[in-house]
Amino acid sequence: MKKQRSNFLVNSVFIGIIFILLIFLKRMDYRVSELEKRDTVIEKVEIKEDLKPDRISSIPVVQKKPNFKGIIGIIIDDFGYRNDEVSDGFLKLNANLTYAVIPGHKYSTQFGERAVKNGYEVIVHMPMENLSNKGGEEKFVLSTFMDKNVIQDRVKTALNQIPSAIGMNNHQGSKASADQYVMSNVARVLKEKNLFFIDSRTTAETVAESTMEVFGVPTTRRNVFLDNDDNEEKILKQLKELTEKSEEWGRAVGIGHVKLKTLKILQKKIPELQRKGFKFEFVSKMLH
Repeated sequence: MKKQRSNFLVNSVFIGIIFILLIFLKRMDYRVSELEKRDTVIEKVEIKEDLKPDRISSIPVVQKKPNFKGIIGIIIDDFGYRNDEVSDGFLKLNANLTYAVIPGHKYSTQFGERAVKNGYEVIVHMPMENLSNKGGEEKFVLSTFMDKNVIQDRVKTALNQIPSAIGMNNHQGSKASADQYVMSNVARVLKEKNLFFIDSRTTAETVAESTMEVFGVPTTRRNVFLDNDDNEEKILKQLKELTEKSEEWGRAVGIGHVKLKTLKILQKKIPELQRKGFKFEFVSKMLH
């Protein structure tokens, strides 16, 4: 009886040990399985990370060059003198252009109205005293000997004659635009009426732009004269200079005049320049 009980205990212990070993082996197998899964996941992640640069480098990088080249502002001076096929031709150009009208002439008011109606921008081309004593527009010209009341009255009269105008630039003025007193009184009127001024820069001694800045009048300057020489080859050369400055600086302002050769060149070159990526803009959008 004792022997049977002893055998039973031995067998029970043996079975218990086997059972415990089976549980231990099962757990080890489970841990190994989990480790293998983890290693597989890590391997997959590492493979994916390793492939990432290759995948990126295999995609061609397309760098699109923007079509935009630069902004060109063109002012055409001296409207008001004439009412013919040349002035009419400027009203058919397909671009945002600014037309400067001289007060005191037969077609000054009329042309300003027509230009605005046709989608252009109008400014007053204000006569100012020049060093060579050239005549013209005697009732409007601003001179350095005038007192502030006369200067301001003349500016207001010019604006009243061309009510379509939203700004002003100087006609001639190599003497007056270099005079602080004259330009300060011009600035006072423009500031009061919320108008802008473009410095035509007919002299290197001009104080027009700097004076406008002091009085808080929006302003900018002319960068290139297009047609001081009424020669097609020279006009083309000046227009090329204007486009180069526009491309280099981002924007540039040129001034031309109501001339047949200037009109013909603009009729041809504006569409070409637009296709190349140059944008023609009103000078009112190019102020500081």
